[in-house]
Formats: sequence, C-alpha cells, structure tokens
Amino acid sequence: MECSDIVSVLRDAQSNNSREWYMQQKEVFREIHAFLNNLYFIVASKLYKKVNIDVNSRKSISRPYNDQRFGNRPYLRENLWVTFQKKECPAPAFFIEFSPCGIRIGMGYYSATPTQMRDLRTKIDSNPKGFSDMLEKILLDKDIHVIGEQYKKKQYASNYEGLLGEIYSYRSVYFQKIIPVSNWNNIEYISTDTFVKLVPMYKVFVEES
Repeated sequence: MECSDIVSVLRDAQSNNSREWYMQQKEVFREIHAFLNNLYFIVASKLYKKVNIDVNSRKSISRPYNDQRFGNRPYLRENLWVTFQKKECPAPAFFIEFSPCGIRIGMGYYSATPTQMRDLRTKIDSNPKGFSDMLEKILLDKDIHVIGEQYKKKQYASNYEGLLGEIYSYRSVYFQKIIPVSNWNNIEYISTDTFVKLVPMYKVFVEES
C-alpha cells in the first residue's frame, strides 16, 4: 500500500459510494488502515519529542464510513485523515489528510469555537511582535500557507497590518501544506519536518491565556 493507492481508492469511492461496494473492497480498506496506523506511529513518535501529544491511534485515525445514525449522509467519507493532539485539548490538532485530490498536512482548527478564537486574539494583543515574528519564521517555508474562515459579516477590526490583521479577524484558522505527488513517498519525513516547524504556534494555540 502506498499513498497513491489511498488517493486512487478515494477517487473510486466517489462513484461507488455504497455499503455494498465498501464490503467488496473491505480488505483494501484494511490495508489502508494498516498504512495509516503505521504512518501515525512513525510521525507521533517523533512529534512527541517536541510536544506533549496523546499517542492513541484508536482515536486519531478516521474510519472510512460515516455514522448513518445522524442524517442521510453518503456511506463513505470523501477524505481519510490522521490527527495528533492532546487528550485534554482535541483542538487544535496536527493533521495528515488524504482526499481524491491528493494529500495535505498542517495544524490548526477544523472549526474553532468563538472562545478559542477570542483567546487567540487575546494572545496576539498581549504580544503582537512575538506572534508576528513566530508567524514570519514559520512562513519561511514557502509551501506552508495560512487558511482562515471569514465571518459573513466583519466582526473584529484590528490595528494590525497584513496577515496578522487577517488572522485576528478570522472565525477559524489553520496552517496547511499541499504535498506534491512527487513527494508522496516521503510523507513521513515531510509531515514530521512541517509539524516541528508548527510546534511553536501549536503551543500558543493551546496554552491558557
């Protein structure tokens, strides 16, 4: 099993999204889970040396199917992912996500709560230069990008310019890197290297203000 195989299966699942097809491919999905499990422990063992994440693969590897008890959703998920986070603080998290389009990695909030973003604004206000310097250092890696969810109506104005001001006004925020196909076989190294660069920002996100 390779990364390209997982992406290929997810592409096939788009046009074969049923329990019947999943059962026919169940052995393939077992191999995918084994691959993700191995990926999880390789990256977690290295990331754990830098930040106190909870190493628990059972809660950190997505299942391929949706829970059918909650609404009429497609049987199979479009994406599969691996996450790394603290037990007492499940968000933000580091993530590796496979989709029919490819692979992306990063760190941040899937959907931040108002309290989490309010706390982040408080941290920015308490040390804007420190936050800006940290942000600048992370973005020396030109493949890392800041992705933010905007409010439908502008809620928070700031005196900060550029990206710092944008982050301050976001409803939710995360850092992301798209892995090119040519580097898929190096996913363990690239993920670990990128996550280590993001550890200082992760610590700001999770520390109490």
